[in-house]
Amino acid sequence: MASLCLTGALGHYFLIRAYAVLEALEVQPLIYLQLLFGIAVAVVFFNEALTWNMGVGAFLVVGSGMFSVWREHSQAKRSRTAIP
Repeated sequence: MASLCLTGALGHYFLIRAYAVLEALEVQPLIYLQLLFGIAVAVVFFNEALTWNMGVGAFLVVGSGMFSVWREHSQAKRSRTAIP
């Protein structure tokens, strides 16, 4: 239990530090990996069945986040080229 508390607290600390050092746009794709790792742990260690609605939901969450990242990147690129 102590190691769970320690690793959880350290994980949150490093996430807060990452948001302080980097832009949210750069950190957010790594957060989506938590969803994929969580599904992998559930399937491998807890013998969960991966159903189609779980896959569709994960695709929607990760896809919308990645679309936001792509949109912000393209807008930033467009604003850099528009300024002389």
